[in-house]
Amino acid sequence: MNVELILSTESKVLSTNIADFEKQAEKYLATLTNTFETDDDFAQAKEEIKQLKELEEKTRTAIKNAQQGDIHNLIAQAENIAEKFRQERLSREKTVKTREAEIKQDIINKAFEFIQIVKAGNASDTCLALESVYPKATILKRLEEAAKRRSTLATLTKAIEAEKTLITAEIAQESTRLSSRKKLIPIHYEYLFKDWLQLITSDQELEPIIKERIELEQQREAEIKAKAVADEMKQPTTPPQTATDPESNGELQDFVITIRLNRITQQEAVAIAQEMNERFWGGIKLNKVKKIK
Repeated sequence: MNVELILSTESKVLSTNIADFEKQAEKYLATLTNTFETDDDFAQAKEEIKQLKELEEKTRTAIKNAQQGDIHNLIAQAENIAEKFRQERLSREKTVKTREAEIKQDIINKAFEFIQIVKAGNASDTCLALESVYPKATILKRLEEAAKRRSTLATLTKAIEAEKTLITAEIAQESTRLSSRKKLIPIHYEYLFKDWLQLITSDQELEPIIKERIELEQQREAEIKAKAVADEMKQPTTPPQTATDPESNGELQDFVITIRLNRITQQEAVAIAQEMNERFWGGIKLNKVKKIK
């Protein structure tokens, strides 16, 4: 808008172009930017806001410079034009700020959704572990930090894309680590590792922990089995009735056979005793040989 308001008065209006100025003002307001999508749009809109501010101030200056006299209607008309500039400026400031924030948030949201899709592409156990290492709140905060101090949509988009690529690469690397650590836990001993999530997401060495727990469980199982065998051997059993040999006329009698088992483990001794107990219908006793000091 190239026309400035002129008001020069004494006790009456000496000169004014207010009618032409008002027409120019209306035309100018009609040409202001109404699209807010690109960096150019926002740059143009912000420049127009500055121009509106200048026009408002110049118009009010012209009003103040006008001397008092029979110019009430003229001043009221000029005040009305200045108010139009002010209202349009305030409205556009709000629109530009809101729309710019919406577009920036949309860029962040799309990057966040992409990262979540990448996370969801892993196995269920790995997904659960990844959420512990890379929770949604942390990812969103990193994207918002990357968006700070970006003056244009182009620089904002570039910064968000770079952070998205970095986070995606980190997740891919971490998912490989978590998956390999989860596979170290044997399926038939999973009940020993109810804290598997904390174990695989930590940085501590996992193999010694797994080995220790399994060995303790195997020892516990062996003790339970040995006790069961010992309890079974204490139970009286009745051997099947065997008829005497009619040709030998031999009389059935009881015999005791003592066997010493040297240099074997308790588990092996229990297994042998159990086998003999089943074969000879019970009565087998297993005692540990006392060492002579």
